[in-house]
Amino acid sequence: MQRENASPSFTIGAKLPEFSLPNVDGETAGSEHLRGGKAALVAFVCNHCPYVKGSEAMLIEICKKFAPQGLRSVAISSNDAVQYPDDSFKKMQEKARDMALPYPYLYDESQQVARMFDAACTPELYLFDAAGKLAYHGAINDSPRDPSKVTREFLSQAIQAVLEGRSPEPQFVNPLGCSIKWQRA
Repeated sequence: MQRENASPSFTIGAKLPEFSLPNVDGETAGSEHLRGGKAALVAFVCNHCPYVKGSEAMLIEICKKFAPQGLRSVAISSNDAVQYPDDSFKKMQEKARDMALPYPYLYDESQQVARMFDAACTPELYLFDAAGKLAYHGAINDSPRDPSKVTREFLSQAIQAVLEGRSPEPQFVNPLGCSIKWQRA
């Protein structure tokens, strides 16, 4: 899935929404965890998506690299675990442990947080500046499924710009990945 453009309801400059979700460690985390840094990253991911699998090592390295400079990060899985059992909370806990994720991995079982962000796919990234305003929305790189073909690292460039007090260029890059698996009515 590829988004055609940014959602009109959640555009550059939008404020970081208030949210709190269960973390794989048994605690809760959310917008409060993201405050106080120079930049805040919300990554919509999941366990089964080949685009997430292809770009997750890069996401982990980016978060580790920029954390000492003031980046705070969370990852959120909003997929319906009934339809996709690999995205269950138990499987999320296993993944967090096996991969030693350097950020909270949150479960959005109700899918309300994904709707607040108007998230549509995985991976889909939202980078906020120190004032909590959306500075970048989009893709981690230009080849999320195949890391050997990456030629542009959009997220790293956006984080660097925000940490330096600049606006990222570009501010929006169409995320490319699997659609969020919405619960059936």
